[in-house]
Amino acid sequence: MRRLMRDPKFVLLFAGQAINMFGDRALLVVLAIWVKELTGSDSLAGVTFVLLALPAVLAPLTGLLVDRFPRRATLIVNDIAAAVLVLCLLLVKDEGDLWIVYAVTLGYGVSNQIFNAARGGLVHSMVPKDLLGDANGLFSSLGQGLRIIGPLLGTAIFVAAGLGGVALLDAGTFVLSVVILLLLQSTPDLVRDRSRPSGRLASDLTAGVRHVLRDREMRNVIIAVGLSLGAGALINTAMFAAVEDGLGRPTAFIGVLAAFQGAGSIAGGVAVGTLIRRYGEARTAAVGFLLGAAGLALIIPTTEVGMCAGGVLVGVSIPVFLVATTTLVQRRTEGDLQGRALTAMEALIDVPYIAALAAGTVVIRFVPFRLIYAFSATAFLVLALYVLISRRGGTPEHAEAAEAAPSAPSESSAPSESSAS
Repeated sequence: MRRLMRDPKFVLLFAGQAINMFGDRALLVVLAIWVKELTGSDSLAGVTFVLLALPAVLAPLTGLLVDRFPRRATLIVNDIAAAVLVLCLLLVKDEGDLWIVYAVTLGYGVSNQIFNAARGGLVHSMVPKDLLGDANGLFSSLGQGLRIIGPLLGTAIFVAAGLGGVALLDAGTFVLSVVILLLLQSTPDLVRDRSRPSGRLASDLTAGVRHVLRDREMRNVIIAVGLSLGAGALINTAMFAAVEDGLGRPTAFIGVLAAFQGAGSIAGGVAVGTLIRRYGEARTAAVGFLLGAAGLALIIPTTEVGMCAGGVLVGVSIPVFLVATTTLVQRRTEGDLQGRALTAMEALIDVPYIAALAAGTVVIRFVPFRLIYAFSATAFLVLALYVLISRRGGTPEHAEAAEAAPSAPSESSAPSESSAS
């Protein structure tokens, strides 16, 4: 990480994205709160989270868009469009304007899809391969830290100045992000990296999915992450019963557990780069699953100490297996396919998660929460073993890293392979 922070271009990118992500975290929770205040309906407030996730189905299209244009230009245009979009929230006055909130939320979800893919491709072109895990880990730690701070500040501004105040704050962060991105003029990927179209739209759209599924190790790890998040999604409803029925605490105690999980996630994001260099991406993902299994198991007895400790372990596990998976996809994907590969990865991971979210609302009515936690812990353990066993006989990760290492220093000052993210 010291090597990363000595690179002024990466520091600029990190600062700009920190400002950008802060605005996101401040606004997103406020959208649901505002809908709740407008309508008094929990279900209508919950629609905002569905609309944010829905653009995952556009992954092939947004990935192709990111691969067709320079990543910096894509991020700049995306930030400008998002700033204009959130300013539309200033028009919201009463319940009749609910459609504006929903339209902005849906557009924001699309913007986030473009943002994640473009930034991933940009990081791929700027950072040596042996530091990709560290860079992704830093962004993960940043996101988790802002997940704690952003909503608190966003809610405080909402109480003091209403939805318009939060919208102005978020729009301002997009403008600052654009200014910082404009300073990154000499990064090669920003000017010359282009996707090589095949001439067939269907083939270009599905190239990312075909790429990640064709590689055995990528396919196995992505499947495992998707299934683990599906198992974890069941916890979203079970945790209310665990706190209220198991612990005898009010639901507000979930905020305390979230703070412990957030602290663990920051630590996991900092440590994951070292784990990847030592064990490779697949085995690091397996370590993440094992930590998640241990954390979920600690929660089953529902003691305060056990639940807080379990929250820390679960928090550590999430960035470990997610960053390991993202880094694996980045490292095994050429620059002109980065956007489509990363959006394909996210879509494949999101499908079981969204399905399990819906199933969890039904399952909790019939299954005791302890059995749900036990099932999820077992699933994480099985998936760790699956990843470790399935990678045997494949290409050794350390051998690939060693082959990439001699050219790594030049990658931060030269175009990626496809232009010679």
